[in-house]
Amino acid sequence: MPSEWNMFVKKIYEEGHAKNPEYKFKQALKDASRRKSEMGHMKKSKTAKKSISRKSRSKTRSMSMSLMGGKRTRRRRH
Repeated sequence: MPSEWNMFVKKIYEEGHAKNPEYKFKQALKDASRRKSEMGHMKKSKTAKKSISRKSRSKTRSMSMSLMGGKRTRRRRH
């Protein structure tokens, strides 16, 4: 079963292709991205995980490492 996004893009493509026979699916993706507010409320899956910010994620890691007695090494950024 296609997702809401896929059905929305297909609708945009059909509208664009009806007006201009040379309208491409690639352009429909771009147009759909700009018009995604028209898509309405997207369903969220029940298994969706909450996103955790980097700052709180690193804080959690360092706390768990200190509780385990392990040494925390810092990665260098390039």
